[in-house]
Amino acid sequence: MFKLILSNLRQRPTRTCVSVIAVALGVALLLVSMGLSYGQLVDTVRRAQGIGGDFILQSSEASVIFALNSGTIPVRVQKVIEEVEGVEAVTPILAKFLGDQFHIVFGIDPESFGRVNSTLSFVEGGRFSEPREVIIDTIYANSKKMKAKDPLQILGHEFTVAGVFREGIGARVLLPLTTLQELNGTPDKATMFFIRAKEEVALEQVYESLQERFENYKITKTAELQEIMMDSTPVFKEFVTAMVCISVTISFLIILLAMYSTITERTREIGILKSLGASKSYIVRLILNESLLICAAGVGLGFLATFVVIELLVAAFPTLPVAISLFWRVTAAAMAVIGGTLGALYPALKAAGMDPVKALGYE
Repeated sequence: MFKLILSNLRQRPTRTCVSVIAVALGVALLLVSMGLSYGQLVDTVRRAQGIGGDFILQSSEASVIFALNSGTIPVRVQKVIEEVEGVEAVTPILAKFLGDQFHIVFGIDPESFGRVNSTLSFVEGGRFSEPREVIIDTIYANSKKMKAKDPLQILGHEFTVAGVFREGIGARVLLPLTTLQELNGTPDKATMFFIRAKEEVALEQVYESLQERFENYKITKTAELQEIMMDSTPVFKEFVTAMVCISVTISFLIILLAMYSTITERTREIGILKSLGASKSYIVRLILNESLLICAAGVGLGFLATFVVIELLVAAFPTLPVAISLFWRVTAAAMAVIGGTLGALYPALKAAGMDPVKALGYE
């Protein structure tokens, strides 16, 4: 059977190649889309957790996507948080999305930030000490080919890079809180507060105390941030569903058209097979296996195309995070195979139901 399938595919190289490319397109579309979407979410979560707080306090209407928020909470709330039993340290952070550069900058208070975070380490230079100084992470520095003491333009103003820190903490660029408040037009305001609990106190106890004291605010456990983001990100689930449906539809329609036209062209051949004793199940397996082989080739080509596209994107935008998990690789392959199988099912049944006498007389 396998030799017969290969022979059928070789007889129609153009149609076979088009079918394989179409399946690969569906696979690559799903993987690249999910890789970019999940990459952004996972990277945001990882860097937020890298700050070191156990909880994040935001205004009640704020989004867990920090880029969607501005300064809305008075900085003086910090003192109230510090009075909650079990709280070790609190630091206010102002987030600002730079649309022209497509990344977020954080305004931080160095003193309180240092009490919450203990992992900030520099590969060059050190913390800022002047209002017009910033610190940048290693990914941003490498992408911009920058080092300590270089100038950096942010929000139409020139800053000096005071130091380069290891990536994975907060935003790519950190600058003084008061400076960003002034440039953002939100004096004495913050986007959120990162809260670190005392080690000897149970986190759940501190969480309940914070909720009781700040019932009109949103309090998020940083350990659960990724799950919350994926559940509450606007239209994220709808986007995932749409990408999966598009991938399945592409595979389904292409295989359906390819197999149906192939059956029409091979009517006489199928009649010969049936006259030689080929059963209906044999004919169905023949068609389905042919479609599975096309899908398998399409999945392999789709994986290769995804790799090339991701490499080109990362080369063009070094700060762009991409995360393609094994789950989504398996899902993309399964969707292509399922779509291809469903697309080949009707042509296979149609071929199996042919009258061999009429098929032999088909021209």
